Amino acid sequence: MKNFYLIVSENDRKSSKRVNLVKNRVIEALKKYDDVNVDVHEGFLDRGFKVPRSAECVITIGGDGTMLRAARAGFGGSVLFLGINRGHMGYLTEVSDISNYDEFAARLVNNEFSIQERMMLSARADRNGKCIYKDFALNDVLLCKSDTVKMMEYEVYVNDVFLNSYRADGFLVSSPTGSTGYSMSAGGPIADPKARLLILTPICPHSINTRSMVLSAEEKIRIIPKNEKQLVSCDGADATPINSGDVITVTRSRTTMKFIKFKETSFLDTLRERMRTV
Repeated sequence: MKNFYLIVSENDRKSSKRVNLVKNRVIEALKKYDDVNVDVHEGFLDRGFKVPRSAECVITIGGDGTMLRAARAGFGGSVLFLGINRGHMGYLTEVSDISNYDEFAARLVNNEFSIQERMMLSARADRNGKCIYKDFALNDVLLCKSDTVKMMEYEVYVNDVFLNSYRADGFLVSSPTGSTGYSMSAGGPIADPKARLLILTPICPHSINTRSMVLSAEEKIRIIPKNEKQLVSCDGADATPINSGDVITVTRSRTTMKFIKFKETSFLDTLRERMRTV
């Protein structure tokens, strides 16, 4: 590869010095190759930001939030992603510390790595038969209340077959990658990110018998909120108001996200290491 795009997260004063050091050393190591091009974006990625189509590899320096925003910015392209963790958990980042920047750059330039594909989610909301919202997610699709303390109610269907009614603070449909995010905090199961499945998790359900469900990735999930003042959001971005009776449909996306893998560390090793920092 020769076209790289660095995305550097916003940082407080305490961490900015370290982040800038990593950024500068990565750029320096890559630019030792005459035919390599390195572009940089620093700061928050707004909704309209797009990764240039010429980029072959996006390198994020930050945490999982930075990687999620980068995934949205590069959606639909063939770009590869690699994360350098400077955040808290870093489930989506491959590299925590770089001991040899020249070796790091050489492996990227010479394609000395493997690629791991992660499934993504596609979501849309319809009102009276008309689409009012359409987006995608690497982690999860969230339905939640906006400005009320009232318990929400949802009807959930799987392939047009009624599953259950839930009374809860919200409802999540997560990918395997998202199983270590909000879904885990809400009591959902942890899944191997290479798996192909959907995780349905009510948030703070008003029932001791309500549990998360794990379904095939080929299923179509329909959620119908029965209350006003609610929001739908993919990966925590651009929360959009929805009304009672709107139909939210979540399916597996045809697009996948491709992560660069340098090491053969298993997901369980990564999980164990990250859990120690909680």
